[in-house]
Amino acid sequence: MQSQLTLTQLALEMQNCSVFVIGDLLLDCYIQGSVSRLSPEAPVPVVLEGDRKYLLGGAANVAANIATLGARAVLCGRLGRDSDAGFVRELCQNLGIETHAIVESETLPTIRKTRILAGYQQLVRVDREQIAPLSSAEEQKIVLHFERYLAQNGAKVLVLSDYGKGVLTHQLCRRLIEIARSNRIPVVTDPKSNDLSRYHGTTLIKPNLKEGRELLRACEPTLSLHHFDEEVDAICETIVRQAGADAVVLSLSEHGVALKNASQPSTQRFASRALQVADVSGAGDTMVAFLALAVGVGASFARATEIANVGAALVCAKLGTATLTLSEVLQALTSDPTLRATRSPKILAPENLSALAQTLRRNGRQIVFTNGCFDLLHMGHVDLLERARALGDVLVVGLNTDESIRRLKGPERPVQTFESRSRVLAGLASVDFVIGFAENTPIELIRTLAPHILVKGGDYNIDSVVGASIVQEAGGRVEILSLVPGHSTTGLVEKARTSV
Repeated sequence: MQSQLTLTQLALEMQNCSVFVIGDLLLDCYIQGSVSRLSPEAPVPVVLEGDRKYLLGGAANVAANIATLGARAVLCGRLGRDSDAGFVRELCQNLGIETHAIVESETLPTIRKTRILAGYQQLVRVDREQIAPLSSAEEQKIVLHFERYLAQNGAKVLVLSDYGKGVLTHQLCRRLIEIARSNRIPVVTDPKSNDLSRYHGTTLIKPNLKEGRELLRACEPTLSLHHFDEEVDAICETIVRQAGADAVVLSLSEHGVALKNASQPSTQRFASRALQVADVSGAGDTMVAFLALAVGVGASFARATEIANVGAALVCAKLGTATLTLSEVLQALTSDPTLRATRSPKILAPENLSALAQTLRRNGRQIVFTNGCFDLLHMGHVDLLERARALGDVLVVGLNTDESIRRLKGPERPVQTFESRSRVLAGLASVDFVIGFAENTPIELIRTLAPHILVKGGDYNIDSVVGASIVQEAGGRVEILSLVPGHSTTGLVEKARTSV
């Protein structure tokens, strides 16, 4: 269980997860136009069509959210044999979503939802769909695909994304959950049916408030409730019980999120983090994707809910069915002080460095690296870090652990513990990430991070900078920055001793 990870560390760990997403596949079409008059044929607006955009919807949007976060997504569902199916496959290919588990229907069209907008105002939605259950042959084919997926290595999770279009039949849900649980693979379910028995045994189930109320009425039709909090508790307790789930995460729109862990007596609440809401379309898919990835790498239900709440809030600020990159998530986590709790999300473990480097490079960020003991932070340090940060987009600071400093400077140092020093560094606006190293030099951090710019203070020359050749051979450069005269940790320590 990785409940002690910061949200930043968890976000990076989530890249190591593989998710098998099964459900109803939709193609979302957005026609953006302008309106200047009413039709002479009927009292309706005439839309002058401008841009037309296609996006993945339904279970495919869950997979899209997983893929844009940098994790592996295997998509399973049903498409027709039509041009819309071609759009879905092309969009999946562009995002790196695996589609070998998708089945094709000879008779049913690919489901498409077309939204016509004027500015930010949606005027009408036109749906093309035929709802029908999978055949037994199609179900068996999907089961075989899932069993092949389970035979692969790595952290895995199953997502059931039910939009009520016929893919997730009662029999298929029961079979997939049974196989997953027997292989100790967590199952995250986004339900549509009021018959919770089809999802029985799911690890985590995530309805929204509307779905929760419908489920409560179906399961407890005579229950009388008087307060919203009382209603939320009743919904969560009923769903956990009826679905035989380990936990339920109930999204409550502007009221935030509720978590009910079957092993705990009370319902936990998380406040909404959405500061700006442009469109709530697909926010539930984003939350499911975050929950699946977090649970898949061993996060607690509470930690998974916390980061999923952040993801849903960020995607609500975007128009239409949208996704998030890991870079966007990291930026939000490191800039929001309310998310830092007892430890800053800027402080990462060395094992998270490779994922961080891949994410930053994928998003074209210029990486700057420097290192030191930073035992007593002074003006010289602050000046150096600010100038280092100005050289690129992201400043990563390698920080000697306490043991490393003792070997280098003697048993009386450091004056401050690693926890104190890392927290102080993380509090600086110029510092984006802090990573400790127990070795005498940060050579392994430099090899893993492969920074574009390596920075050291003016008391060094290029020949004495550890890792200089590695950075230069990779096309990067070394910067030696002048120091502020009269400021050093050794001088401060000595002054403190003589003044006692």
